[in-house]
Amino acid sequence: MPQANLMDITKRYIQLNPVNAISSGDYSPSAGLPLIKFDISSTDAPTLLDLSRLRVNGRITYFTGTMGTAETQVAANDRSFRDGFSGDFSNCIEHCTVASKRLNSVLERVVNYSRIIPSVVSANHGENDINCELSHEGGHVTNDYLGRHYVRPQEASKGKYFSAPLYCGVFNSGKDLDISVNGSGGLTIELLLKPAVSVCCGTDAATNLVKYKLSDLVLTVPAYELGGASAQSYMGGQNSFEFNSITSIFQTLNSSASVTALTPGLSRVSSVFMNAINTTNIGDQRFNSNRLSNMGELRELRFSRNGLLYPNEYRLFSDVQQNNVLSLPSGITLQGRCMVDAEYLESVAVNPIGSLGRSMIAYNSFHDGIKNRAQTQNQSASTIGTCEGVGCLFDAYGAGSNFQQTVFSVEFDNSTLDGTAATTLGLYMFFLNKQVLFMSPQGISVDK
Repeated sequence: MPQANLMDITKRYIQLNPVNAISSGDYSPSAGLPLIKFDISSTDAPTLLDLSRLRVNGRITYFTGTMGTAETQVAANDRSFRDGFSGDFSNCIEHCTVASKRLNSVLERVVNYSRIIPSVVSANHGENDINCELSHEGGHVTNDYLGRHYVRPQEASKGKYFSAPLYCGVFNSGKDLDISVNGSGGLTIELLLKPAVSVCCGTDAATNLVKYKLSDLVLTVPAYELGGASAQSYMGGQNSFEFNSITSIFQTLNSSASVTALTPGLSRVSSVFMNAINTTNIGDQRFNSNRLSNMGELRELRFSRNGLLYPNEYRLFSDVQQNNVLSLPSGITLQGRCMVDAEYLESVAVNPIGSLGRSMIAYNSFHDGIKNRAQTQNQSASTIGTCEGVGCLFDAYGAGSNFQQTVFSVEFDNSTLDGTAATTLGLYMFFLNKQVLFMSPQGISVDK
């Protein structure tokens, strides 16, 4: 927030229902609306939204049968699950789009949104965060036997309430956004819902065709309205809003020496992080489409730019050789994996390893980390999963690396990928790119 006289500031809470609501108030890919749209109008006076406190509130209900006419709650002994790290609400979102009404353009469109959340939650939070605050916010739980992520029968009869943040870059910039006529001119937020087969998973979920719906939706966000001399001072100049936008790209890995190379077309890349899942599991309701799959017997990684090692002048080595072993015989294997883990944590947090806090990536707890496990471990969501991923931090301080016309590539040396469908991995890549929104009475523009 800009410097202002406290006497000139009025704090308000904006509460909005979706603008595309129907009479039933239900949103679902099964029979209701699959798209949720919120419209935040512009204001005449400078009004800054505290986007870090923006929440989507509502209720999620799991059921079988026909929506609206013959809904039946999920049985108590059903093997019906949802992903614990994703949580109830975020697990339902396919794409999230945020647009400036004044710019008449999209600020950020996050594709494969629900695949980002497991990495963000498990890399940035410990079990206390997840099982307490995040559990109440968005239905997150650690992937263990104590916090078994069942679709519970009481949720199907009454629904379960949530008050969840949105994990887009624009909402997590650490700055307030002016939505006045001289600012962004208001915002539109669109959430496209995933099909039920990619949300509720498990053997009984597939047999009984378990579905979900969202209802009672309200968006809330604190807003600070400037008045008096503070408003006049703020309106007279040019103001900026800097944020990391998220660009998602999907690739496949199907050989022991897989190389993914592309030109992202982004000018200020802060980091890139990736997670994976067996391609045969995607869209099959028997399996958890949001789990962070073990990436097999990963032996080394190589990040490069135009074919040259970058930003690390070395390969990242890993001694993981036996992913079907649950108990590790020596500490050498653990130490060998630490290079990959440290880079991944830095890339998700966009911060050097020395500044990082709690994380679920550990080897000393049975319910988390990336202990050696088979590539298909926890695919049915009924057993312990992992929180594995890979990534690389390019710049933590705002300058970023230019990949507008240069080739980004990453090479995986992985002995378990043999070209068959059973071992092929779907790789979800997320580039964080710094953007700046410039706003003044004369106009608005985005520097990408």
